[in-house]
Amino acid sequence: MAETANIAAIASRITHDIFNVFHWGTHSLNDTNFECVLPTHTASGDNEKKTHPGDVVFHYLDPYLNKRIYLHTDLKSYSKSTLKVGKIRDALRSLAMTVECASVSETWKRKYLLDSKESYEVRGLLFVVNHDNKAPASFTENLKKIATENLPIAKSQILHVLGPEDINNLYAIATDIQLTIQKKKLSSFYRFFYPDLTLWKRHTTDDERIGATIETLLSPYFILRHGAVVDEKDPTQVLEKPGSLVYYSRAGTTTDEFIYLLDSLLRYQLVNAKEQVRIRVVHRDRATDLKSNFERAKEQYCRSWKFQGDRESEIKDITIDSINQISANYSPEEIGWRVK
Repeated sequence: MAETANIAAIASRITHDIFNVFHWGTHSLNDTNFECVLPTHTASGDNEKKTHPGDVVFHYLDPYLNKRIYLHTDLKSYSKSTLKVGKIRDALRSLAMTVECASVSETWKRKYLLDSKESYEVRGLLFVVNHDNKAPASFTENLKKIATENLPIAKSQILHVLGPEDINNLYAIATDIQLTIQKKKLSSFYRFFYPDLTLWKRHTTDDERIGATIETLLSPYFILRHGAVVDEKDPTQVLEKPGSLVYYSRAGTTTDEFIYLLDSLLRYQLVNAKEQVRIRVVHRDRATDLKSNFERAKEQYCRSWKFQGDRESEIKDITIDSINQISANYSPEEIGWRVK
C-alpha cells in the first residue's frame, strides 16, 4: 500500500508540475495492473507472465497523426549508486511487453480508453528520475549501451524514454511558463505551434489547445503561440502583445545555429510588426556569449537577404534570454526499480 501511495503521489506531482502545462491528460487510475493476454510473454525464469504493470497513463492528441496517443508510463527513481545498465534494460524489456499487450488487451481498453470511436495509439514511456541529482549524465551513457534490437519491441510500436536531463529541462520550461503567466508576460491561453511539414500535414485547426507531442518537447526548439495580455481592470490596455514564445534547447555557441532558427521563424511567417517573438534558451551549459552570437546572427541574416526598414526592424526586435535551471524532485521516498 505504501508503494501504491508513493506512485500515486509522484504521478500527481508530475502531472501538476509538468504535463498539465503541456496540455497532456492523465488517467485517474494509478498503479493498476492488467492481465497479460500473450502467451509469448515471460517473466524471470521463463515463467509465464500473469499481469503487466501501469504506474500512470498520459494522453494527448497528435495533430499530425490525427489520433490520441496514450503513453503507458513506468515511473522509476534511482540514486547514483543504484543505477545499472541491466536495470534499464530490464525496465525497457518489461515496458515493451506491456505496450505490446496493451495494444490488443480488452482489459486495457476498458480501463484506459477514453473514447472507443476515436483513433488512438498506445506507446510506452519510461520516466526515470535521479532523486539524488548526482548522475543524470550516467543515465544517458548507460542508455546508449542498450541495443534496441535486443529488446522485444513489437513491429510498429514505440517506446519513449525521459531521463533525468530531459525531466529537468521539461520541469524548468514548465516552471518558466507558469511564472511568465503569473508575471503577466504571457497569456494563459496559449497553444503549441505545429506548422505544415513536407511529409506531415496538420489535421487540427490552429486554435485548438492540443497538447505538445513528446517529439515536440524533445526537439531542438518548440513554439508557443499566445494572445495579448491585457489589464484586468482596463481590458483596452495591452500589457504584452500577442506572438510567439520559442523554447530553444541548444547551447547557442554559434552564429549559424541562430541564423537557421531565424530562417525557420520567418518561413513559418511568425515575424511581423503586430506580434512579438521571444526566444528562451533552456540548455544547462549554454554559451556565455549566446546573446552576442544571436545579435550577430540577426545582423548577418538581414544583410544576406538585404532586409531594410520595417522588415529589418521586425527581426531586430526579436529578443533572447535564458531560463533558470531548476531541478525536479519526484521522490518522497525512493520508489526503486520494479520489474513485474
